[in-house]
Amino acid sequence: MLTSESDIWNELGNGDKLALVRIYKEYYNELFNYGFRISGSEEITRDSIQELFIIIWMDKTKYTNIKNPKPYIFRIFRNTIIDSLKIKECCTDLNDMELIDPFLSEHDFTINTEISTEAKKKLAKAIEQLTKRQREIIFLKFYSGLSYDEISQITSIKNQSIRNIMTKALKKLRIVIPKKILEI
Repeated sequence: MLTSESDIWNELGNGDKLALVRIYKEYYNELFNYGFRISGSEEITRDSIQELFIIIWMDKTKYTNIKNPKPYIFRIFRNTIIDSLKIKECCTDLNDMELIDPFLSEHDFTINTEISTEAKKKLAKAIEQLTKRQREIIFLKFYSGLSYDEISQITSIKNQSIRNIMTKALKKLRIVIPKKILEI
């Protein structure tokens, strides 16, 4: 029996289809949530997840001894969705951030049930005022639990720039919403 995530990736590299299924089950929900926020389309999101796992299977030997696969998977997935959106928009000259809009609704703020419905609405409205890039970084940091280094790998933005974007986003949120909500 496999004991660690790196073992699963090593098994995948050796051609074990069950390892691919385990990886798929492990990441599907999180990928779907992230992908839907980027694309706004269940169809594009599901197709992109399928394409991602086809890519992973085709290049399975690259993944042996992988230590931290999550940012790698998210980066491939992000690029897959962006490519799909470019095709859908019939334009290849669009900037990635013109395509990505990881919206966050009040329903995303169910982490702490003590947050009132009104507070959830205020927080969701405040986040809507952020730039697309700021919303994406907030989603990756707080909803996917990724580190700044991992977000940097996914988005191809320098680590310090990620931190700067996050700082500006949080400053903007502090101006728009009461301090009590941000402390939750």
